[in-house]
Amino acid sequence: MNKVPLQVYLDKTLHERLQQVAKRKKVSQSDLVRKYLSRGLEEDLGQEDPALDIIGIGAGKTYDLSQKHDHYLILQERET
Repeated sequence: MNKVPLQVYLDKTLHERLQQVAKRKKVSQSDLVRKYLSRGLEEDLGQEDPALDIIGIGAGKTYDLSQKHDHYLILQERET
């Protein structure tokens, strides 16, 4: 897993509850936050959100992606 840092501020009560659960399950607080965040995103977006497929399709490949994004999305759809 390629991790990137993210700083989040929690209220004191939420932080204490996170500490309790992490201690009880013998895992890090970071692991719990990743797990809960993943669950929440799956609930909101579903496991396979097709809109997420466009992320990175033009990274370094095209100079006019912002202008012709529909064209490139159609090309990608035809390839699959």
